[in-house]
Amino acid sequence: MTQNAVYKASRVANEQVTAWLSDHAVIVEDGLIADVLPQSALPGGIGDTHEVHDLGDVSLLPGLIEAHAHMHTAAGPDPLYTQFSAFNDSKEFFIARAVDHIRTTLLSGVTTVRDLGGPTDVVFPVRDAVRAGVIPGPRLQLAGAPITTTAGHCWFFGSEADTADEVVRAVREQVKLGADVIKIMSTGGMFTPTANPRSAQYPVETLRAAVVEAERLNVQIVSHCLAAEGVRNCVEAGIHCLIHARWHDSDFSKKLDYDPDVAQMAADKGIWADPTTGHIMIGDVRIAAGDVPPRIPHWAVTATTVPEEEHDAVLRDMRERGVRFVTGLDMGMAHGEFDMSAANAWSFVDLLGFTNWEAMAASTVDTAESLRLSAETGAIKSGLSADLMAVSGDPANDIQDLFKCTDVVMAGKLVKRDGRALV
Repeated sequence: MTQNAVYKASRVANEQVTAWLSDHAVIVEDGLIADVLPQSALPGGIGDTHEVHDLGDVSLLPGLIEAHAHMHTAAGPDPLYTQFSAFNDSKEFFIARAVDHIRTTLLSGVTTVRDLGGPTDVVFPVRDAVRAGVIPGPRLQLAGAPITTTAGHCWFFGSEADTADEVVRAVREQVKLGADVIKIMSTGGMFTPTANPRSAQYPVETLRAAVVEAERLNVQIVSHCLAAEGVRNCVEAGIHCLIHARWHDSDFSKKLDYDPDVAQMAADKGIWADPTTGHIMIGDVRIAAGDVPPRIPHWAVTATTVPEEEHDAVLRDMRERGVRFVTGLDMGMAHGEFDMSAANAWSFVDLLGFTNWEAMAASTVDTAESLRLSAETGAIKSGLSADLMAVSGDPANDIQDLFKCTDVVMAGKLVKRDGRALV
């Protein structure tokens, strides 16, 4: 369809994603937002030059931004398959699955995805095919193979590096291969039996060397961290975003080792956090409905279980100190289905105390800022890419209305209309 179009809606999010503009229209030209104005102010005869779409009684927002995905992994309800498919499925199968997953994500209203870990020979070709218009998908920002220690978290699709020199070389190698962002595993993780989620994988000095090299090459660096020691090392090193931001104590007999001073340091440095609470919320819903748990608990964590409420209390304190949150679901892990990104905003409201508008802003304009994409997307604003989603209902009143996606526009192209996929 033509990229010169007009989208009318009963409710259109303002530039800051803080309020609705009633009965407004978005004018799109050559894939960009040209203007946002009341429907009554539309130029006469605009239907001669633009395709006019009256979306009706819907809420029109910027496309959601998903900051944490693994497009090649299985998702689904079976944690055993999700885990072992990472070892056993072929590259060709990974690619086919990734193509299906990113289309599903796009049609759910997500127009930008940051993928934070996958084989470079799988995820980079998929991104390039999307950019070339060969397959449908959202804007993709990719880490490729995450940097981890030998046998460390996600070693099976990671780039193993142990010393500071090896880590710096791995950063350079990923950028050379086409990485848009670097991910490093500062602690072990739940997904990898040979890694320990309660302990650090790298000292501050090694993480700092990685940060310096990433910044020299003008890419962001983010880090998976599930333990207090890992969070502390990341904050001192200046990592740009804390993935999960969990504070497990290194002592198996204890719960958390939260340090408010480190959280304050993170806020003062402008370090973001991706709490992945949406994924946890989906898992709880699925378990309550009779599904198996969303992951096989790692022995280091099950030694002393920490209730989710205690993690959430820590995250709320981090936010009160000024740490800003991005919306990452950890798509591809068990129960992290690729049409569930709206659960990020839902969890921010229900678990972390956000207002509905704050959660919608976090899912759009704020996460765009964190990903350094504010000049391209994240708001309904003149000059930005026309990346839009419409939902039935009003998510300012019920945040779960974000799941009711009816229409999607990606870079000016209508890809879903009135619930019907066009790609």
